[in-house]
Amino acid sequence: MPLPNSRPLLVLTLLLAAAEARADAATEAKLRDALRATTAQLRALEDEKARWQRTEADLRAEIQTMRGLSLPPTKSSDKEVAALNRRVRELSDANGQLRASLSKCEARPAVAPAAGQTDEEKKRLAGEVTGLKEKLAGSEEKNLEMYRVSKELLAWMEKVGVGGEPFFGWKRVELENIAQEYGDKLLEQKVRPQP
Repeated sequence: MPLPNSRPLLVLTLLLAAAEARADAATEAKLRDALRATTAQLRALEDEKARWQRTEADLRAEIQTMRGLSLPPTKSSDKEVAALNRRVRELSDANGQLRASLSKCEARPAVAPAAGQTDEEKKRLAGEVTGLKEKLAGSEEKNLEMYRVSKELLAWMEKVGVGGEPFFGWKRVELENIAQEYGDKLLEQKVRPQP
């Protein structure tokens, strides 16, 4: 004998079963998508691994080839090797000196100097900077004067001549070229004021 309220219960049970089936289908779709993405990533990683393995094999072959090459030493290569070895020694010595200097600096105590010493040091350094600036200005001034005198000398040498020919007996064009070359050299050596 059927229960009087069994029909709504039966309908409710069927609805719940259908909702559960839909939820299972949605979960299954999400899992399939995740599986596809993971499979695609796995394939990409396997391809990349294969590329790296080929690259490694190529590099190993190249290393073996380079090890197999033995060129007979020549006098020029011996000189180059000796020069490079000398340079390596020089750089090693310089590196050692820098390391020693660094260790001395690191060994110094990190105590701040007294306030009076800081002001004294600043004044001393300011005096040194002023002296160096004055020396630089004097050097620039001397350089400009030397440049002016050199230009005058070149101009005089261009004009000096006997019977239409320059004093040195060179052709005028050759002398002008030489004067231009020395003028260019003077410009290259000219001290320029520091910004």
